[in-house]
Amino acid sequence: MLPKIKLLLIVMATACIFAITLSLFEAGNVDAEKTAQTAKISEKPSIVALATLMKNFQDSLSDELLTDASFPLGHKESYSWTNVPARTDSNRGGIHFGVLSQEQLELFYTVLNAFLSDDGYRKASLITKKSEMPLSTIGPNFWNNSAYFIALFGNPSTDGSWGFQLDGHHLALNFLVHGDEVSIVPAFIGTNPATVSGIAVLGEERGNALTLRNSLNETQSKKAVQTGARRGLKVGPGNTTDPYLNYDYSDFEGIGLKASDMTTAQKQTLQNLIKIYVYNLETEFADVWMKDVDAVMDDTYFVWIGGTTENDPIYYRVFNPAVWIEFNDEGGGSTNHIHTITRSPNGKDYGVFALNSGPKTLLHHYLLADHHGEHKQITDYHIINP
Repeated sequence: MLPKIKLLLIVMATACIFAITLSLFEAGNVDAEKTAQTAKISEKPSIVALATLMKNFQDSLSDELLTDASFPLGHKESYSWTNVPARTDSNRGGIHFGVLSQEQLELFYTVLNAFLSDDGYRKASLITKKSEMPLSTIGPNFWNNSAYFIALFGNPSTDGSWGFQLDGHHLALNFLVHGDEVSIVPAFIGTNPATVSGIAVLGEERGNALTLRNSLNETQSKKAVQTGARRGLKVGPGNTTDPYLNYDYSDFEGIGLKASDMTTAQKQTLQNLIKIYVYNLETEFADVWMKDVDAVMDDTYFVWIGGTTENDPIYYRVFNPAVWIEFNDEGGGSTNHIHTITRSPNGKDYGVFALNSGPKTLLHHYLLADHHGEHKQITDYHIINP
């Protein structure tokens, strides 16, 4: 074992280095490790097509708008998003829908359409174009149906790792291209009203879950149905910065009905429910994600709070090692206001976007959390803040 004095010096040096790294990160800079994580440019036709569409959108922007929209890969803006409606862009990075011409906006929707499946794009289009309209009519000084912002990360012309974020009131999507891979997490999708232009925006998400809930026998229901009150999404959006970056989901393991305790038919219904969320992403890329989900399907937990009819407010949660899903009726006793979240749990959200955003070791954790300075930690080393 190292002498105590030498060990303390090592800890102090590590702390100083980490403090500098953290300071740079908070300023929005990207460190060498992130840069090293960027992938080679993909030659896959579908990825090349995505990059081309994004370049078309970028080329349509003025130098000023492109500068305002662009951030380096790994910038803290990538996990700074919120569902809180904004009258201005003071608490959001990127460029506002309202500053884009119709042509520029159409080019962006073309990009969005390419990343999303038909169902995913239908939801995104309804939410951003139509669902906010009644709210903006009721309170025009607060609700703005164009209150969506676009932030771009990395450079598809020079790098194989790049992405973009669509951030707004009832839609916040975080896309990442990393080599041949494409992801969409976290993905926050909500709507108010629930039905727009005669279409139930999240109708399948409710209907399939109700089918599963109502198929459970008494023993299964005792495990799945929780008595707690619905209090919104457990790991939903924050006011500006995602508070669940590098979140530890282990507290949720073992809560609910496990898929291995379901019948074959029920397990198929659960799989179909998960697919609704996963396949908001374009099918080619969703197929890859779904393989990871299927590989650990027996380890999936299903939790339910609420009634059993279409008119009952409900909350449900699906926790699979490869995907986290929540659905909640936000409007008190109403089913007309819905929030959902889809994540890839245990440090897999954002991909390389936020690689260095959280503590990597127990030492880093203690250095990062001020409150730990008030307690004696049970470790084989001492923490001395720089």
